[in-house]
Amino acid sequence: MDLAVGAKTVWVTMAHTTREGEARLVERCSYPLTAMGVVKRIYTDLAVVEVTPDGFLVREILDGLSRDELQAKTGAPLAFAEDCGALTAPKLD
Repeated sequence: MDLAVGAKTVWVTMAHTTREGEARLVERCSYPLTAMGVVKRIYTDLAVVEVTPDGFLVREILDGLSRDELQAKTGAPLAFAEDCGALTAPKLD
């Protein structure tokens, strides 16, 4: 908690949905919060999402996944950046 509150930038890496397929990115948290409003960017297996005062802004989306499909897997409204790009996995040697 103290690390998150005192950090200049907090990025989160997580799965976009639960094992049951439920959304993890939601409009309101149902758990108690220890560091409210500190997350700036979220990296999931489906997208890169920036947290803005206006809500979630998608910066990159998994190549081959439509915007409608991503929205269906998200429990909050999504906005898409004008320069929203394709998220591709790096090639491993």
